[in-house]
Amino acid sequence: MKLTRINAGILVTFSPLCLLTNLSFAQGVEVQKTVTEEQEIAQLKRQLIMLNKQLKQQQQAINHIARQVLTKEANLKSGDANQKPVGSRDASIQRQPVAKAQVSTGAETVSSQSSTKKKAPDRGRSTEDVLQEAHNVFDRPLTVETSFTYSYYSRKDLVLRGFLALDAIFLGNLNLDRIRSNTIQMDLVTRYSATDRWQFEMNIPVMYRWNQYDSVGEGNSSQRYETAETDGGEIGDMSVAAYYRLVKEGSGWPDLVWNVRVKAPTGKHPFGIPLASSPTANLTYPTEIATGSGVWGISTGFSIAKTYDPAIVFFNLNYGWSLPGEFGDLSGLEGNSPGEIDLGDYIDYSVGLAFAVSEKMSLGMSFNQRFYSKTKQRTQGFAWEDIPRSDTNTATLGIGATLALSDSLSMVTNIGAGLTEDSPDYQVSLRFPYRF
Repeated sequence: MKLTRINAGILVTFSPLCLLTNLSFAQGVEVQKTVTEEQEIAQLKRQLIMLNKQLKQQQQAINHIARQVLTKEANLKSGDANQKPVGSRDASIQRQPVAKAQVSTGAETVSSQSSTKKKAPDRGRSTEDVLQEAHNVFDRPLTVETSFTYSYYSRKDLVLRGFLALDAIFLGNLNLDRIRSNTIQMDLVTRYSATDRWQFEMNIPVMYRWNQYDSVGEGNSSQRYETAETDGGEIGDMSVAAYYRLVKEGSGWPDLVWNVRVKAPTGKHPFGIPLASSPTANLTYPTEIATGSGVWGISTGFSIAKTYDPAIVFFNLNYGWSLPGEFGDLSGLEGNSPGEIDLGDYIDYSVGLAFAVSEKMSLGMSFNQRFYSKTKQRTQGFAWEDIPRSDTNTATLGIGATLALSDSLSMVTNIGAGLTEDSPDYQVSLRFPYRF
């Protein structure tokens, strides 16, 4: 069958055979295009596989050359270069810039994978600041730190002066004594790292203290009370310390540091301070403020820290003891009462966690507890005797944050809450370590 159309005076004839021929030709062209594209894709895949193999071979060669360069450099530094040919030394020196450039550009991932097996995770600036407070950092040769600490302490004692009648009725005076103490302390700490294992420290504290003494129950009255205040401030007990790194942190073991500290009695001791009484003799209080212990002290212990990037966990354990000291007056009452004082020993520990929020900021929390043994005194001509209620237990739970203000200056904040009656109710500290 033919189709004939007259258009603009031209006779056009359409044949079915012609249409089929054109359709089959178009399909053939499309099939050829598809086959060609598949061949190109297969060829590109083969090229990609070959390039990948070549890249792996080049990376292996780069790593091999880099290890050779590092080995030769170590041998040169250790003095073993005399055993090596001059030609190999010159060749290693000539290859050094090329190998280093190739390692830094083409094989960062492979070299980092091999090095992470031998070193500990990198620490951020903020995490190092927290670690310095609880452990030690030997990276900087000199660190100067200024810190300010405010603490508040209050204690209430119920004093009964009388006796029980018929085992139920109290006859006598009832007093409720309360002591409130506010302390502001500034510490100037200097740390010097002689090597990557030895560090020395000196601490000079200066404190100001304001105490208020209240006694309720004057004249057998529960509404009347007497109040007395004393304040003062001066230098406290200076101390020096030495730290030695026993084990440097690795991928499977923590950082272990041993320490020893000696404290000198440079502050004002509390023995022999004159006592004053209120007009009714219901309240007795010291007229001066003590800023030191009055005796030499020695402590030693160790600290452990382990990095679990981005966190660091640490643990400290210390034992300290005080040397007995002689004083011309122990009581503070009229007349001198010479004798000796032994403040006893103590053991403390702390555990904590520091977590890096960013490169410049981190958060941390810690728990610290210290146990004191009883204080002993020996008045001249008498034997040693224990002072009642002198064995104490202090425990503090603290949270803090650090912020790197610059490459050398940081700010460390901490808030601590006392958990026992012998601990300060709370304390707030602000530290500014500057690293040279």
